[in-house]
Amino acid sequence: MSDLTYRQNPRTAGRVIDGLAFVVTPDDNKLHSLNVTGTFIWQLAETGRTVGEVAAFLARRFDVPAERARGDAARFCEDLRERGILELLDEGRG
Repeated sequence: MSDLTYRQNPRTAGRVIDGLAFVVTPDDNKLHSLNVTGTFIWQLAETGRTVGEVAAFLARRFDVPAERARGDAARFCEDLRERGILELLDEGRG
C-alpha cells in the first residue's frame, strides 16, 4: 500500500505562537487553532511528508508505539486536509 503525502496548503496563512499553530483557511475564512501535536504535524508538512514519515516523527517525539502513531497521523492528516489546512500531494513519493 502506498503512503499518502501531505503538505501545508500554500493558500493558508499560519503562525506559531507560544508553541501552538493558528492557521487561517481562505476558502471559509476560518481561524483554526492546533494543539501541540497538530502544530508538530503542521510544521512537519511544510514541504510535504508521507503519513509514514509523520508517524515516525510522532513515535519518537511523543514516545508512542509506531502502529498507534501511524493511525493517529493518518487520521489527523486527513482531518487537516478536509479543513483545508493541508493538501494531498500524491499517493507517495519515489
